[in-house]
Amino acid sequence: MTQFGRALRPLWGLASDAAFLNHGSFGACPLEVLKAQDSLRARMESHLDSFFFGEIMPQTGRVSMLRAAAAEMTAFINVPADNFAFVENASSGIQAVMRSLAFAPGDQILVTDHTYNAMRLMVDTKCAETGASVVVVKIPLPATGDEIVARFAAAITPAVKFAIVDHITSPTALLMPVERIIPLLKINGTRALIDGAHAVGQLALDVTALGADWYVSNFHKWLFAPKGSAFLYASAEVAPFTQPNLISHFVAMGFPRSFEYVGTRDNTAWLATPAALKFFQRLGPASVRDYQRQLIALASALLVALGAVPVSGLEMCAAMRAFILPQARAAKPEDAEQVLRSLWEQARIQTRPLVFGDKLILRLSAQVYVDEHDISRLADALNRLGWPGR
Repeated sequence: MTQFGRALRPLWGLASDAAFLNHGSFGACPLEVLKAQDSLRARMESHLDSFFFGEIMPQTGRVSMLRAAAAEMTAFINVPADNFAFVENASSGIQAVMRSLAFAPGDQILVTDHTYNAMRLMVDTKCAETGASVVVVKIPLPATGDEIVARFAAAITPAVKFAIVDHITSPTALLMPVERIIPLLKINGTRALIDGAHAVGQLALDVTALGADWYVSNFHKWLFAPKGSAFLYASAEVAPFTQPNLISHFVAMGFPRSFEYVGTRDNTAWLATPAALKFFQRLGPASVRDYQRQLIALASALLVALGAVPVSGLEMCAAMRAFILPQARAAKPEDAEQVLRSLWEQARIQTRPLVFGDKLILRLSAQVYVDEHDISRLADALNRLGWPGR
């Protein structure tokens, strides 16, 4: 059985004197996966013509290195290989989908007030360009699954042509009841995209079973892949009109091959995703998630004892959980900056404080290189610094 916690820290290049409780923002790539990427990059640089012409560019009747890597990843998330394209990150995948859709005045695009800011900016831009408008489903904190579903149901009308639904919200780490929300959208004829940026690795994922038109997720976060590795799934119905952000030589081949070569770029992050998957599977996905749940439960008990308020029940979180740090006044951005700076400078703890609405939120991540000492260290530091209730 794998021994999690500090025993695993040497497998990463993380600073040995710090507690890293913010894996959710940028991930952390194991040294052996980086070594695999370095080997691929050396192969590329040793014979560039052979690499790009022979191994990367799509050709009829030949399986490229990218499609071979894709085949390993699609089996893990249960999607057909022809419905899977590598993208640099979830944002670029969503941008490609939005570029592929046409809107007109009177059309509506549905998001929530927990939607990742970059996604919301994309939606606002698309609406400004087309005359469509944004419908925002407001999800209060603390939240329950039933209340979230009811608020979606109330917001969906025939005017809603497209919806972005988080699988796990970025600012608040809510595990959204997408299996209940997507059918509501489909009944109405609304095209649905699930933003699963944090999902692969955190959840046992069956993308096809969720029934969304598109699904995007990052491999570089919870699956330990190098930065710049993510995927876009497009269902058989929408794949024919889903185009890449850059139109290039192979656009006529359609999804997903039109995404594979849009100019010279370093593809080694994508090619190294099977190495990351092997690393993750060697740890044991079920054991990893069980360990993460234990850490989240411990953190919850310690932070609640200090007066922090979870944003939802434990059933609505996975390997991340967010807490409200109550204050006597409405939170300001500088409050989050102060928590971030104080925890790092005085306790060498990296976590993710932010302001959501008028609330000061602390989001923490439980990864396999974290242990009970790191969690206790956070609670002690918050207590010493006077958060929550400052």
